[in-house]
Parts: sequence; C-alpha cells; structure tokens
Amino acid sequence: MIAHTGATFAVPLFLGLTLCGCWGGSTPPLTPTPVAPSTPSGELQARVTANQNGFYVYKDADSGFNHGFPSGWFASPISNLNTIYLDAGCVDDPSDTTMGCYPSTDTSALDTVRGTVLRFSFGAQAPGDYAGVNIEEPENWGVLQTGTGYNLQGATSITFDVRSPDGAQVSFGVGECTTPNYTAPVPSTWTTMTIAISSLVCPTSLGIEHPDLSDLHVLFSVGVNNQYSPNGATVLLDNIQFTLFPARATQAQKGETLSLPLSNQAFGVVAQSSSPFPPDQANRNFAAIYESALTIQTLINQGDAADAQEVADALDYALYHDNQGDYLSTVPGTTSGCFSGVAVTQCGLHDAYESGDIALLNDQGSGGAKAGDSRLAGFTCGAASPTTGYCLVLDGATGGNNAWAILALLAEYKQSGNVKYLNDAITIGNWIEMSLTDPTGTGFGGYYVGYPDGGAPPPKTLNKGKSTENNADIFAAFTALAKFDTNNAAKWMNAANVAGDFVMKMYDATNGRFNTGTVPVNTTPGSGTCPTGAIKGNDVINADSSPDCDFLDSDTFTTLAMAGAPRYSSYQLPGGATMDWTRPVQYVLNTFAQSITVGSQPFRGLDIVSTPVSGANGIAWEFTGQAVETMRYVDQLYNQTSFESQAEFYLGQIQLAQTLAPFGDNQGVVASTLQNGNTLPPFDQCLNTPYQNCPPERVGLAATNWMILAEQQVNPLAEP
Repeated sequence: MIAHTGATFAVPLFLGLTLCGCWGGSTPPLTPTPVAPSTPSGELQARVTANQNGFYVYKDADSGFNHGFPSGWFASPISNLNTIYLDAGCVDDPSDTTMGCYPSTDTSALDTVRGTVLRFSFGAQAPGDYAGVNIEEPENWGVLQTGTGYNLQGATSITFDVRSPDGAQVSFGVGECTTPNYTAPVPSTWTTMTIAISSLVCPTSLGIEHPDLSDLHVLFSVGVNNQYSPNGATVLLDNIQFTLFPARATQAQKGETLSLPLSNQAFGVVAQSSSPFPPDQANRNFAAIYESALTIQTLINQGDAADAQEVADALDYALYHDNQGDYLSTVPGTTSGCFSGVAVTQCGLHDAYESGDIALLNDQGSGGAKAGDSRLAGFTCGAASPTTGYCLVLDGATGGNNAWAILALLAEYKQSGNVKYLNDAITIGNWIEMSLTDPTGTGFGGYYVGYPDGGAPPPKTLNKGKSTENNADIFAAFTALAKFDTNNAAKWMNAANVAGDFVMKMYDATNGRFNTGTVPVNTTPGSGTCPTGAIKGNDVINADSSPDCDFLDSDTFTTLAMAGAPRYSSYQLPGGATMDWTRPVQYVLNTFAQSITVGSQPFRGLDIVSTPVSGANGIAWEFTGQAVETMRYVDQLYNQTSFESQAEFYLGQIQLAQTLAPFGDNQGVVASTLQNGNTLPPFDQCLNTPYQNCPPERVGLAATNWMILAEQQVNPLAEP
C-alpha cells in the first residue's frame, strides 16, 4: 500500500478510511460589502509557510497537515473495541443532538468555516470497563512498538476545539499520559481547550513524570470509562495542534518541515464513496508542481527570496525521494527510480505531491512506500478504491509540468547562486528528453505528454499523445537551460527546437489559433479528443475547433513561450506568410470570453474552453490572468497598445473577483466563478472542462499567482 499522508487514520481517518463527512454551513453573502483588495502575495506566503507555523494532529479529513494514525484502539475487556466508532470526515450539524454530524445522504451540506471535524463515539460501558483511541505514529505503533516518533521538544501545550452533543465526559492525553481527571461535561457548543503538557499524568509503568516529547508516538488520545460515561459518549474535535516549538524547525533535512503550497482551498462536504466526487473532497491536499513553480517565480519577482527558496527546496527533495510504491521510472518501462536521496542524472517530478510534510516519517505497512519517500496526493474514496479506500490525485507526470519546475529552479539558481538548483533543472531536462522524446522520426516530432494519473502501478505506461501547450512549456524550459548550462547550450537549444517546431506545425493559419496537439492514430474520439486533422506517422492532429477540442492554453502559453524567440517571432508559415502573433491573442478574446452574474453582480472574464462540458457556465480566473499577461506581452513585442484597454479591463475584473466572488477570502483569488455559483450544491461548485480538474469556486494558488503576474506584467515563460 502506498502511504500518501503519513497521517492516515487506520480505521477511517486520513489516508485510507472511509470519510463520513456531514455538514452544511452558511453560504457567503451574495454581494459582500466591497473592501480594498489585500495584497495577493499574502496568500502565497501563508500557504508556503503553513507547514512551519504549526503541528496539527487533525485539521480536516485528508488534510496534508495531519499527523499520526488513529490505529491505537484500546479497551477492557477487549470486546469493548466494538463499542468504538470513528468518523474522520464529520461535517458538524449543531441541530443533531445524537451524533452531531450531517447524515451521509445530505449532499447539500457545506461547512465553509470548520471544514470537516473528527468524531469519536463510544457505546455504553459496563462497570469497570473503559475504551479509547490513541492517534499514533507510525500506524499500529501500540502493537508493533517499532518506528520513529516525532521530536516535539519545546512544545508546552496541546490545543483543540471540542464539543459534545450529549455532554460527554472524556479524558484526553498525549504520549500515553492523560489528564488527571475526566473533564467536566463537554459543552454542546464549540469550545477551545488548551492542556499543558506538564499537567498530564503518566502511568507509573512508564517511569516518567511527563510525556517524552523527544520521540513522541502517541500524539493524542481520547478515552471513556463506565464511571463517567455509563451510557456512552460522543465528542467532536477539530484543529488539534501542538503549540510552536524549536525542535520542529531543525528537521528540514528529513523532509519533515519541507512542503509545497496547497493548490486549492477546500470546505467541509459530505464525502462520497464512489464517483463523481465533490471537488472539496478530491482537492483536500494536493500541491501541484506547476502552481508551486509559479509561486517560486512570483515570490522572487516580489523580492521574497526566503519563501521562494522554501518551495524550491521542497521540489529538490521530491526530485530525489520518489515514492517507491508509485514511482516514475528514470527510463521508460524500467523499474529504476530516484529513491533515498540518490542524485542520479535524470529524474522527473510527479504532477503533484501532498501538501504538508513532503516526506513520510516511517515505512508504510507492508507496501512499497518507505520512510523519507515523498508523499503523494489523494483522498479517501471508499469503494472507488477497493484495495486501499484511497484515490490518488495527479500522481502521473507531464513534460509541461516538469518544464515549469525547470523554469522555477533556474530562477532560484539565478536568485541564490546555489548550483544545486541548476543541477536539479538539468536532471529534469534530461528526464524529459530521455523519457518523452518521440523516437520514431515519422510523426510531427515534439515530446509526448507523459505518464497518466490515477494510481496505475509502476512502471507506468507512456501516453503518446502530444500537447501543444506542453511542448511550448518545454521549449521555454530548454531555451532557459541553454542560457544557464553553457557547457551544453547547443544540446538544449536543439532539444528546445524539437518542441518549438512541433508547436508551429499545430498552427491553424485559417483561424489564427493553435490546435491542442496530436493523439495516436486510431484514438477514439471523445471529450477533448477530436482526431480529425492531418496524419503523419502515428500522429493525428487534434484539429476540431469546436468547444470539445479547443482550449485557451494552446494559444496563451504558446505565445508567452515562443512569440519573442528569434526562431519563431517572424516564422515563415507554409505558403510564405509571416507569423502574426496578435492573431492567437485575438482568437482567445473572440472565443473564450464569458459573461456571468452572481445575484446582481456581473463578472466578465475568460474560461479555458468556450463552453463547459456540463453544469453552469463560468469564468476561470487563472486563464483570465494568463490572457491579460499575453495581451500585454504581445503589445510589448509589437511596440503597440492594441490590447491594453482590454487587458486593463480584464485585470479589473480579476480584482473585482478577489473581493466580490463567492467563497473568496479577500486575500487570494478563487479559481472560478460560476453563474449564480453561490446557490449551486457543493457537487457543482466547479467549472467542468475536459482539460483541467474542474477549477473550483475556492481560493486557488494558480489564479492568485496569475493575478500578481498580470499586475506586474511578468511573463513567467520568458527566460529567468
């Protein structure tokens, strides 16, 4: 089994257990009072430093910031284990006086404040009986007594929010030590409780006065007995965390504090055990490398070198500590991977990792993942994954996402002068060239897409489609490598031109747009797949300009990456015409512009596609920001202001969304805004397209970065 959280609850909690989320909260105001936008970089900095600013035992179901497993069930007699019930994904229902959670059938419930909470329920205890649960590290530590605990020296207390719908009296503990007496009846409303570590009483058998925080295995415990809870007890807990402490900051070399920033905010929803899943369930913990790369570049541009380096160090760690249960091959089809910090000459990055600690603290059961391996993202999905109950998210790898990582690492090398970031970029470049080059020489050239997501066991099967956008990204990355890796400049420029020449073959001169790429001959048509274009070798162009097979990135990223390159700025098209880079920009404005209304508030922007696959129409703010920067970049190249008025207008709309869009926080920017999106059920609060993972109406890292880049007129695909 692949451990993805290192903070999984072995009976249902974070990694492999069935979530039973259940709660609905108030919807944000339809038209909140406008206030001046906060600096979006504050959102970036908060996400980058989140892992260093606290140590959670439980934050939300499947949160990347959780630590430990609720695997230490104890009871006397042993049969009383059957009286323990655990729900790691409860959505708090204040009106339910029994369990405190919304039922599993209530898919309209939404908690925008607490997210999910942790519910312990205990059945009635007979005289002299007791029962409880230890949240422990590693999983099943109480039985196995092996593995490494956390060093939390310096922590003085543990804090948590708690309520009980039935006035439970329970004991709490840390490190096998507990509160000296059972608490007074826990209030039915949420109350914050702080327990001093020094106040906990340890069993005499341990031979210690207070919990040993230098090697802590039992992070938190809850228990009941007959004297105080003869009729059973239910207690809800949230935000269980230790106070700040010095020891945590010294463990970056083990991957315990290194982390990538969370991609999308998520709220509390009733979890489902089969597809389709609400976006808040699926998006709980993933940190995409494309968005992390954008964050590095944005922070460097803003002068925040320290936070940029934090993210770059996490990418560096992930590159050489792949997850041995679901690794990327160094060479296609082989069982070789980049494990245990071994610095080889070609490694790739997964499309995403889990936010929070980048590394696993311990080996994960009998599966392939080992201590020190990078944690992969995913969510508890029950029957959708019968073996583990856990569905992986973005565990594959594309050349485009890895190209963005190259650009970010080179920017960090330029900023810091540390050669390890240059070596990392070269290592990824070697992996792209070795793994994704089309060796046949009979098609349109270029680089394959990469490896699919979805948890397919390694070695993964190569996806031999080719993406216009990905090849444009690779062109930009290899061009930058030629600048910094001067000993191999010719090699990298030749490799860049392989990507760039493929992109230009995808240009549709009739419509002034770029086709999305190619798929292998005999590929079945479907959403996002329209193999109707020219055929060469085993490649057929995905050529349909209908909403099914046309997307904005093919034009914006391509223009940002290639319009300023000498080889392509005045490129001669078949027939003798010179490439006019204003045409793809105009095509974007004519094709992907959207107008929607939320209540009485209108919004105008762009989407990655012209029409969603299903559900409400909407605006994707990340792609609106891309369009703004592309308009200004092309104006600069042509020494004109033809697009400036539209760029300024759409930038204003992004700023409006920052303050007025539903589910915003006035810091970052939501990934999408849908027609009357604040009234939609949680399942439908994302923009359904064939090319993205349904950008949600939640504050997103990519949208926030592109707002900043558009404001500062920075092209992240230009050479660092």
